[in-house]
Amino acid sequence: MMEVTDMLPQELASQAELRLQSVLEKWPDVKTSQVGEQVALTLFGLSDFIFQTCQRYQNVAEYFLTLNNQSELLAEIAFIDQASLQLDEVSFLQKLRSFRHFVMAVYAARDFLKLQTIESTMTNLSNLADQFYLLVREWVKLQMSARSGLALDPQGNEISLIALGMGKLGGGELNFSSDIDLIFGYAEKGETSTGRRSEDFQIYFTKMAQKIIQLLDSVTADGRVFRVDMRLRPFGDSGPLVSSFDALEDYYQDQGREWERYALLKARPLGLSSAITETEQTQQQLLLQVLKPFVYRRYIDYSVIDALRKMKLQIQQEVKRRNLKLNIKLGEGGIREAEFIVQALQMLRGGKDAQLQKQSLLKTLPELVALSVFTVEESEQLKTSYLWLRQCEQYLQAFADEQTQTLPQDELKQLTLITLFQLDSWSAFLDAFKLHSQKINHIFINVIGETPQDSDQQEDHLISKWRDIWLHSDEKSDDEPDILLVKQLRKDLANSVSGSRGQDKLDLLMPLLFAECESQNIELQQATAVFNLVKKIASRTTYLELLDENQGARTQLVKLVTSCHFIGTELTKFPLLLDLLIDPKLLYSPAELSSYYSDLRRNLLRVEPDDLELQMEVLRQFKLSTQLAIAACDVQGVMNLMQVSDHLTELASVCLHFSVEIAWGQMVAKYGYPVGSTFENKNFGVIGYGKLGGYELGYGSDLDIVFVHNCDSSQPTDGKKPIDSRQFYLKLSQRVMHIFTTRTLSGELYEIDTRLRPSGASGLLAINIETFAEYQQTEAWTWEHQALVRSRFILGDEHLGQRFNQIRHNILTKQRDADLLKQEIASMRIKMFDNLNKEKEGFFDLKQSRGGIADIEFISQLLVLSKSNQYPELAELPDNIRILQQASKLNLISESDNKELVDAYILYRRLYHTASLNGDEKLSELKEITESRDQVLAIWQTLF
Repeated sequence: MMEVTDMLPQELASQAELRLQSVLEKWPDVKTSQVGEQVALTLFGLSDFIFQTCQRYQNVAEYFLTLNNQSELLAEIAFIDQASLQLDEVSFLQKLRSFRHFVMAVYAARDFLKLQTIESTMTNLSNLADQFYLLVREWVKLQMSARSGLALDPQGNEISLIALGMGKLGGGELNFSSDIDLIFGYAEKGETSTGRRSEDFQIYFTKMAQKIIQLLDSVTADGRVFRVDMRLRPFGDSGPLVSSFDALEDYYQDQGREWERYALLKARPLGLSSAITETEQTQQQLLLQVLKPFVYRRYIDYSVIDALRKMKLQIQQEVKRRNLKLNIKLGEGGIREAEFIVQALQMLRGGKDAQLQKQSLLKTLPELVALSVFTVEESEQLKTSYLWLRQCEQYLQAFADEQTQTLPQDELKQLTLITLFQLDSWSAFLDAFKLHSQKINHIFINVIGETPQDSDQQEDHLISKWRDIWLHSDEKSDDEPDILLVKQLRKDLANSVSGSRGQDKLDLLMPLLFAECESQNIELQQATAVFNLVKKIASRTTYLELLDENQGARTQLVKLVTSCHFIGTELTKFPLLLDLLIDPKLLYSPAELSSYYSDLRRNLLRVEPDDLELQMEVLRQFKLSTQLAIAACDVQGVMNLMQVSDHLTELASVCLHFSVEIAWGQMVAKYGYPVGSTFENKNFGVIGYGKLGGYELGYGSDLDIVFVHNCDSSQPTDGKKPIDSRQFYLKLSQRVMHIFTTRTLSGELYEIDTRLRPSGASGLLAINIETFAEYQQTEAWTWEHQALVRSRFILGDEHLGQRFNQIRHNILTKQRDADLLKQEIASMRIKMFDNLNKEKEGFFDLKQSRGGIADIEFISQLLVLSKSNQYPELAELPDNIRILQQASKLNLISESDNKELVDAYILYRRLYHTASLNGDEKLSELKEITESRDQVLAIWQTLF
């Protein structure tokens, strides 16, 4: 709160004293207070508008002059009462304007005395506009009702005239003296009823809108309420004043232009929810849904960057043409640039990230931080500078109720600004203004890029060289391999691009990619995977724009795709992953394992529970994007092999968890709960085997799983469509499989293998946990117990997990005939080798060759199955390395044997992993692994 006394410098104080005396003489009957006179004195020194309003309206002068405490200025102001609806037009006009001046004077006073934040001021002004609109609309409707009646749908519900507030009004960030930009619409066509004569809704609502505009915008002796600007409506000034929702949808889908997308980004139906009916709220939401597909593309939309850059250039040209100097809105680093930054990112990503679909800049900033688009520091920097400029704008406009964003040349007004910002001099103010503008402009350039006139000044010589080759390749000699390749690419891509715009973007991109290859010392012939990707995306102009606009994305694309076949294949199959390349610091910053659950949960919360198609797509896109980030960290050495496997295993587990949640929700909605289950307790679980069970998943691994439940009742479920409770779990498992294996635009989620369940492919897909226990005890083969070594409870109810762990422990710690066990395991190993081995002369099959991965796994399984009866701690672990290490600690194998087995296992896995990344066969040159192979075989001989 700013102290009133001694606040004003002498020049302003002298002016204020004269003005106070003038107001006191004008209204001699007002009984002033000491605080009131001090407040009025300060405000009269700062604002022509407040002084003139007190001169004109006794009630306003009395309000300020009789204050007993500054805090009274924060008291809630009651809006115009409903009795005013009975006034005639002249009286109603006067009432609107006098109230407008009163409440604006109070808001300005709060601002000048620093009683509220600039955010509160903008919110209050926006809410005020909503209230004025609703009141005026109600007055007009009453005036029209006798003759035209009401607009009612066939069910008798009222159809409302919906006003879309655009710009700062839509964003809840209205200026003190702002225009209000509106677009009028109504939900459906029809004719009015209950009046003397019916009228078509189009005519009825047009008359209503015309009258509303007149009441708000016309200038009387008391001024106006708001300037109303209707030029943003479809077809501008030549278009209809009011349009049905269908007409609006047709226009924006067929003829909507890029700047209209930008304008509609902030569009908000006017009317505080507490002041309108549920029916109108429904109509408002319908209108927003109509506009949403036009404003927000379902894919990442990079065309907006170029469009906003061109809009910014037009603004710069207008500023130059009008010689606008020190303009805090349109100048470099001004309010408009701050808005462009956030709105560009909203339009860019809002279709994919629904949390960005907000009208308010300030409410969107935290969401950009949550999505890691901005750091907390960048967000705070932009917010602070934006609000500083908005505060300055409010002061400028509240001085004299003028719509201005230009810093004053008048020394008295400069002095006023200095006083309000508590600075020492005008030069200090300009320094602060420059600092905030520079901060905004720096972020603007990072997001939007330089304007076209700036970016053409000095082109990199490599780009110039390759642009000449690309555009004039037909004129070049065929002697050089690079020229031949470029010619072939131009030929291949000629029929792929989409129209002249697509060709223009391709002509921009290809020289940039060639130059990037050369700067990374990569021969064009080695970059065929990059160009295969370009062929795939050539018809999708938005992806070409992504790479045109982002040098960092091009750099990462060339680096990763030329070094990793897997990444190149994934990007080519799923170009939507390209946006991950934009920010290297995010791409190469591994997520915490614990964050995968919360991140995927947050993504799925934005999807309607009954939209299975979109849920499956969210799961797949999350898996693909996360897997690509893991691969990028892998290729660049940010993660080691074990960390990569841990991340891939956790990713699969989280996808499995939410697939079960989705399937469960749909099953319960259809059939109700099976006997013994509740919302919290599904009585259902999933067991992971093999690489999933042993924390060793790779990029192309399928998931070996078994579904279990604890339901032994054939009683029906409790829903509207009951089924046998055990049948419920079979259908649930099938539904989970469907979610995983259905091929969508983003492919399958994972391949699922359930053949390790009791009785294999002929057994029940979901099995009772006690049946599972009995099978393992009485019918399972030795190889099934070997598989059980590398198993663990992945997800499900705790009691079910505890029961599985008990069953697994009991089976693995059984007393076994050691010789028979060795014979059976060795026999199974021979069968595997004979059927699955793919080794060839001079090359070693990393998994199936003798002395390879399978031999080490079988050694671990032999140790567990033969020794856990004596050493039950050996049965606690599902992964090979820790089993071997535990066996060494128990002196079941020597420390040297443990080291040789673990070293060989890690070597084989690393080579296998590299082969997966490079798309190669899982083979190694024999000379690379001979020593490891021989050591493993020697240990095998001692154990078997």
